[in-house]
Amino acid sequence: MRKSDSSRDVYVLLVEDDRDDFFLTQDLLQRIERERYWVVWAGSFERAKLELHERKFDVALVDYRIGERTGLDFISEVGPRYPDCPMILLTGLADPDIDFAAERAGAADYLVKDSLTEGLLDRSIRYARQSAQRRALLDGVLSNAATGMIGLDASNVPIMWNAKAIEALQLDGTPSSAISAATISETLGRVIGDVKGPREIARPDGRSFEVNVSRMKDGGAVVVLHDITMRVQAENHLRGAVEEAERANKAKSSFLATMSHELRTPLNGILGMARVLSGTRLDEVQRDGIDLIRSSGTSLLNIINDILDLSKIEAGRMELEHIEVPVAEIVDDIVRLLAPSAAEKGVELSAFVDPRIAPVIQGDPLRIRQIVTNLVGNAIKFTNAGSILVAVDEAEVSGNRRLRVSVIDTGIGIPTQKIDRLFQKFSQVDASTTREFGGTGLGLALCKELVGLMGGEISCSSLIDHGSTFRFSLPLPAEDASVGMARRSSVRCFETPVLLVSSNTGIVNVLGAYARACESSLVSAPTLDAARRTLDQRKIEVVFVDGTLGESEAAAFVSDLRRASSAPAHVFFIEGRSGQGDALRLAEADVIARPFVRNSFEKAIQRVKVASRPSEAEPADRGADEVEGRRLRILMAEDNPANQRVARALLQTAGYRLEIVADGRLAVERAQLSEFDLILMDVQMPVMDGLTATRRLRECEGLRQTPIIGLTAGAMEEDRGKCLAAGMTDYLSKPVDWDRLLALLDRIEREVYGQSQGKTAAA
Repeated sequence: MRKSDSSRDVYVLLVEDDRDDFFLTQDLLQRIERERYWVVWAGSFERAKLELHERKFDVALVDYRIGERTGLDFISEVGPRYPDCPMILLTGLADPDIDFAAERAGAADYLVKDSLTEGLLDRSIRYARQSAQRRALLDGVLSNAATGMIGLDASNVPIMWNAKAIEALQLDGTPSSAISAATISETLGRVIGDVKGPREIARPDGRSFEVNVSRMKDGGAVVVLHDITMRVQAENHLRGAVEEAERANKAKSSFLATMSHELRTPLNGILGMARVLSGTRLDEVQRDGIDLIRSSGTSLLNIINDILDLSKIEAGRMELEHIEVPVAEIVDDIVRLLAPSAAEKGVELSAFVDPRIAPVIQGDPLRIRQIVTNLVGNAIKFTNAGSILVAVDEAEVSGNRRLRVSVIDTGIGIPTQKIDRLFQKFSQVDASTTREFGGTGLGLALCKELVGLMGGEISCSSLIDHGSTFRFSLPLPAEDASVGMARRSSVRCFETPVLLVSSNTGIVNVLGAYARACESSLVSAPTLDAARRTLDQRKIEVVFVDGTLGESEAAAFVSDLRRASSAPAHVFFIEGRSGQGDALRLAEADVIARPFVRNSFEKAIQRVKVASRPSEAEPADRGADEVEGRRLRILMAEDNPANQRVARALLQTAGYRLEIVADGRLAVERAQLSEFDLILMDVQMPVMDGLTATRRLRECEGLRQTPIIGLTAGAMEEDRGKCLAAGMTDYLSKPVDWDRLLALLDRIEREVYGQSQGKTAAA
């Protein structure tokens, strides 16, 4: 029969031991026009295997009976070696069991000879070849896949797998003939157990695989074994790097804590003894030397504190308090403390705290004090003339209340393009600035970190040769409108304008701000003559006179005002930088000390209010120095001889009864023998440390309530926690702030004896 031009050659292996059946089957194939079938006859099991080995066939037709063997044996044994040659089982019996067995053996189809036609045979061969091609394509995909894949039937029996799966299961060294579905199933169960969900397996050779199982709707599943060795190694490396960084961070913290202790201990002796010596009779050269020692020691202490604080922030160990912060008191204290440094340079330092803001806010008073001190100290360093104003008010940003603190100076200024370098660690504007003014570049970096931790923002604006403004703001809680209105109305106290007689821009600015806050206005007169002309022209009840105009001239001016028929009701004299004021007191003027701060303004307001209510007598100011002598008995445990000398000199000079022992064990023994009102306990001591000694003392019935103040050269947060956990009432970091300690002792004495027993002699 002539074949069509589009026919293709198909090579068929017919495995049949009956010659007649061979010719019948060949004849059927020759009748098919769509394909050109070439048939090779193999009459035995071995002959068929040889033919498959020597040439390529497109399909094999296998009789059910081949001598003493069966076609099922041939298909199951030989078929897997030739996946490109699909095998179709031919049988004379239409038996469902044979059909099922053929499928299990791997036959592409099952045909009954008696019902065989050329169309049925052609269709079966074509479908078998298409399935083989698809299987070959799938095998190619699987073979080249980067992951191992295993297909499971509904009974979880493997029906397909690729080389990567063999490799993942460590069967790549096993002969191919030994790798069967049973082998795959057994190994799979042994290595990963019951395959139900994703998991990771780690092989003994160090390789790791991630196993994922996707279940099919109609039963069966696909197991994917993904090699994650590199990912696991990267994770282990990263984990090791993190652990190494944590160890390094702990080592750094330990080093910083140790260095802090080693530096603070001698600094305590240096600063303490400098304070002791400053209270003795010294000539001018000696006093200058002592002042230099104190100044240098304080600068070194500030550097140590900045480094420690930055290290704590970097390590995420900076803990902020959330308690009441008296903002005005903090700003007043800082300005009073730093005013002498500014005055030495001829710079006017003053503070404006808007009286309309809340008297206290919630925050960390220590850190707010630290930020403001840093900014004011920085302003003093870079201001050689003019003034510095610390201004505190309230601003609204995007509908939210913010506390705003500004430090405004008339210093050298900063180039605009270099402002962004200000808040970087160890950075100065330029090298010449570092040489001329000194500094580590840590202060502003620390300010930025602390402000950020408190949820605020910090910025700087500047103009060369005109000065700079550093400003930071902190969030405030929402305020009830009636509370804010009541507080704002309470500061209206001056019904007429306020006259300031001064040529000092700093005083004019700060007093003008206070006057505006009180809904009044400020009239400024730069000279005494100008003030006289102003008073002749308008009625003014409150006058402030700046002492820098000259004490004698100011005294004469005030005397003239007192004799005038229309004298102002209130005259205040702001002391000059040298502390004048005696002559003005004789002229019956109220004297306000420099620097001018919030408290200065409040005193003026109070005097105005008291004068307006003559029937109300002003309460007497009973100072702490009205009662002489101290009654507080103090036991101190301190092993450092220098610190013992400093404590003895300062505390005994202040009038306290002090006894010193050299270690914790002696402190425990002495406290049990005698009664003490307070125990000062060094933390690190030989024989018995202060923490252990404190715990022993708390175990004693009569010493459980005795105040114990820890003295530690450690300044880390955990040092505070250790002190309090041991039973200490409070703790102070070394070098000891003796003013703070003396104030603490005075408070404890009032609590114990009901009244302060004398003014601190060394304060």
